[in-house]
Amino acid sequence: MEENIDNSCTATMELEREEFIVGDVQALIFDFDGLLVDTETCMFRAWEALMKPYGVEVSQIKIAGLVGNAMPATYLYQQYRQVSGETLTKDEIDKLLYTKAYRLVESMSERDSVREYLDFAKSKALKVALATSSSSEHYLPILTRLNLVHYFDCFVGAEEIALTRRKPQPDVYLAALKKLGVSAHQAIAFEDSPPGVKAARTAGIPTVAVTNLLTRHLDVSLANVVLSSMNEQSLPQLINKLTEK
Repeated sequence: MEENIDNSCTATMELEREEFIVGDVQALIFDFDGLLVDTETCMFRAWEALMKPYGVEVSQIKIAGLVGNAMPATYLYQQYRQVSGETLTKDEIDKLLYTKAYRLVESMSERDSVREYLDFAKSKALKVALATSSSSEHYLPILTRLNLVHYFDCFVGAEEIALTRRKPQPDVYLAALKKLGVSAHQAIAFEDSPPGVKAARTAGIPTVAVTNLLTRHLDVSLANVVLSSMNEQSLPQLINKLTEK
């Protein structure tokens, strides 16, 4: 019985490899915040900690609505000033906020199965890019600490995309495609939020949404496939699904 199960698993793996070879996927493009590492939940916890002394409850749904947007959470800053009585600038509030958030990020690992996806991509000589609205001073130290930098062939971030052209605009994905030297149908994008999904789909890229604690509340139905974790499906299974004729 055990031998039959082993043979079945081996056959399934061989089938996945065979189907992968005939596909035309040449590249994967990943978002960063909330997708590779759940920094978005850390920001939520930081806002919670900032508001708690004043008896203000921070809603997951309200914070979730800001995820993936390039514009700041203006109303939260205004609310903090109102309840605290402090006349702090946005930069001063950010300093308080990021101190709390990065303390949480420092002990955080990548999300489930991220490394397995990246390992498989490299084993098949797929090109890999990062496409984010964040700056390199944010994502590179985290990727370096987690020993993930070497998986990526290129990075496109805030330094290269004007504020008004960031997600949900497609520019970051179009730039990633250009750097990778592939067309949209030869890539798969991975996102966690509606603005990111819209950006990737507008660029014409088949997209997988992998939601997190916050973005599970949001509508990511524009994505071709929706998961709550990468461990729900292997990368070969996803590629097979997205390249079915």
